[in-house]
Amino acid sequence: MINQVSVILTIFAIYSALILFFFKSFSKDLRFPLIIIISFSIYSLGYFMRLSNNKEVVDLGFFFTDFSYLFLTALFTASLLLGQIKYWKK
Repeated sequence: MINQVSVILTIFAIYSALILFFFKSFSKDLRFPLIIIISFSIYSLGYFMRLSNNKEVVDLGFFFTDFSYLFLTALFTASLLLGQIKYWKK
């Protein structure tokens, strides 16, 4: 279990650094990448919880992973819709 946790933490740190590096090259505002990183951290926390042997904790871990995925999907869908609305009002 320790190896799995260390792999999850390492991948989380690498993804977070890559996202921050990518968005920093476009703007100095880091609010949007922080929203994505928070979602990744909730997703990782869900995987940590799924590694336990307690059924309630595993169920909560599945909820966290599913919720963070749905949150990012809804966020990008709303961004696309709002961008289209702004574009077509010009």
